[in-house]
Amino acid sequence: MEDVADDFETEESLGDVFKAATIYVRQNGAKFDADKLLYFYARYKQVNEGPCTAPKPGMFDFQGKQKWESWKQLGNMTKTEAMLEYMSLLSNLEPDWQHNHGHGTEDGGTGDDQTLRDRTRSGMGVAVSTMVCPDEQLSDGDKTIFHWCQEGSMDKVKEMLTSGGCSVNRLDEQGIGLLHWASDRGLVDMATMLLDNGADINLQDCEGQTALHYAVSCEHGDIVQLLISRNAEITLADQDGCTPTDVASDDMKTLIQGNYGLG
Repeated sequence: MEDVADDFETEESLGDVFKAATIYVRQNGAKFDADKLLYFYARYKQVNEGPCTAPKPGMFDFQGKQKWESWKQLGNMTKTEAMLEYMSLLSNLEPDWQHNHGHGTEDGGTGDDQTLRDRTRSGMGVAVSTMVCPDEQLSDGDKTIFHWCQEGSMDKVKEMLTSGGCSVNRLDEQGIGLLHWASDRGLVDMATMLLDNGADINLQDCEGQTALHYAVSCEHGDIVQLLISRNAEITLADQDGCTPTDVASDDMKTLIQGNYGLG
């Protein structure tokens, strides 16, 4: 990587080539496997946003979790280090990428500086097209109470509960309850409303996991504290024999122990 650094006289020149590299990767994403795309994605985020402080995605957002974990593991890597690692991998994979770059236009022709800036700002810097799995788009009329819960639409959920048409403790077709979804998505107000409307705090999903399992797995500390304050059972095991504490990170275990006075 030091050899790559020697090619640039200033951080500004390094930044210019990094921008060109992100455009090349975005235009040629199909050439790279998912692991390489994750590598590029994480370093792009580190350069543009710094160390990862975003909340961990829900446990069912598999692509989102992969991307988050890839970025999170970079820790306090500097912007310069992230740019150098990005370009070092690209140069190893595509030694002639700068000659084939085409200066940022989709057709490989010559583009002006404004086009380069616009394209650099237009996305994540890398199109992880093989990993994108957007939520199914449904019309409002086709949405169930579970869809509204996942979206955080408290008014809709409360309306459907109070109308008597839906049970707060029903499981959806995936075997997951409303409180599980709220805990998975980190929706504190939604979880509070569900509990206030009779949600069983220890309701188990189709695999025996409770909302507390979900909250600690996703590291939603505020949800964990809410559930513990409402006397969620910490010793209830799922079908694999795992309690919420068993699936918790060290930080979540400390949070559980502190709230239960076990520390």
